Amino acid sequence: MGMTFQISHDIETVFELLTDPDFLVERSIAIGELSADCEIEDDGETTTIKMTREVERDDLPKFIAKLFSTVQTLELTEQWQSSGDDKVGSFLLNVVGQPVTIMAKLKLTTTSDGCEYAVEHSAKAKIPLIGGKIEKFIIGQTATGVEEEVNYLIKKLG
Repeated sequence: MGMTFQISHDIETVFELLTDPDFLVERSIAIGELSADCEIEDDGETTTIKMTREVERDDLPKFIAKLFSTVQTLELTEQWQSSGDDKVGSFLLNVVGQPVTIMAKLKLTTTSDGCEYAVEHSAKAKIPLIGGKIEKFIIGQTATGVEEEVNYLIKKLG
C-alpha cells in the first residue's frame, strides 16, 4: 500500500527528526505505544535505526485474537541512504513470536514547498488458510500507524 505526505519543511530538517532516537521514542509513546527503545548507527553512507516497541491492540478481529496476544513486541530495522538530493530507505518490522513481517520502501523527495514523504508498505503473514486475511488487517493497521506517525512529525516541526 502506498502513502504520500506533503511536508512544508526541507528534507534535511525532516530527516534529522526521523533519525533522532529521542524523537522516535517520544513519538511512539505519544501515539499510544506502551514502550519504545531506539538506537541509531551512522557509518557515513547508511543511517540504521533499530527500535523495539511494545504495543497493545484491543481491536483485534476475533479470528486474529485467537492467535495473537493483545500486547505485542515489534522489532524494527530501518535504513536510509542519500540518493542525489533525496533520501531513500527501507524497513523491516517483525512481530516477536509471530510469523508476521511488515516491509516498506521509504523516500523523501524535495518539492517546491518542502518535501514529500512516500511510504510503500506490504505485509507477510505465514499462517495457513488465514494469512491473507491477517495481511489485509495488518496493512490497514500499518496505514493508520504511518498516518499517526507522520501527523506527529508534522506537528513537531510546527
